[in-house]
Amino acid sequence: MIETLFSMSDKVCVVTGGSSGLGSYMAQGFLEAGAARVYITARSAEKLKEKAIELSQIADGECLPLAGDLATLEGVEALSTEIHEREQHIDVLVNNAGIGTGAYIDDLKAADWDRTMDLNLRSPLFLTQALLDLLRHRASVEMPSSVIFISSVAASEVFPHVMAYSTSKKGLEHLTPQLALALADDHVRINTIAPGRFYSEMTRGAWENPDSESFKAELERLPAHRYGGAEDIAGVAIMLCSRAGSYFTGEVLNLDGGHRIRR
Repeated sequence: MIETLFSMSDKVCVVTGGSSGLGSYMAQGFLEAGAARVYITARSAEKLKEKAIELSQIADGECLPLAGDLATLEGVEALSTEIHEREQHIDVLVNNAGIGTGAYIDDLKAADWDRTMDLNLRSPLFLTQALLDLLRHRASVEMPSSVIFISSVAASEVFPHVMAYSTSKKGLEHLTPQLALALADDHVRINTIAPGRFYSEMTRGAWENPDSESFKAELERLPAHRYGGAEDIAGVAIMLCSRAGSYFTGEVLNLDGGHRIRR
């Protein structure tokens, strides 16, 4: 049983925001677990192509770059069209692309609020909608398809300086069980991962100087006493998208090293 429990063999996956950070970690995990093809998206075509070449060399599966801007519905439609031209089905969609805007109420701009909601909340929903026919195509009771949203510990906390970001992520978490129920009969499972501190571009300012007193103090406050790495997010994503996690749907999994219970 254990030999196939976490297998992604023959699966076709789409990971948005896959050229770096959490998205690239999950894409790599899927490939190493046996996925046939993993499409990764990002705005920078050059950076995306480099990552796709890198990931294609680590396993038998193929990593394919699809450049585009998912902040607009036109970008969502363009990505959907390209995937439909290439595939008759997909098994996994990871809605990872997002933006970490921050501003206190006196400085908050409507344009920044809208941009955050568009990319972090609206686009994941409507990309999922646009790819539903591919997700449904070969989904079954025995082999359901899987959609993962990426939230944040910020959705469960109150911060005065990231209102747009945390609100958008809270919206994803509320959306999760609603979509899970709506798509249950189609055998399309919907789950969300809420990461805490990970080594990614979004948190670079905090960890790029590991000898700083502020970084050491943060590690001390975290119950796990470390940041999350590639294996941590990839492991949970593989579990959710393989037989190992096929009884999960409508759930939010907090992957934060105990951040929410910190002293």
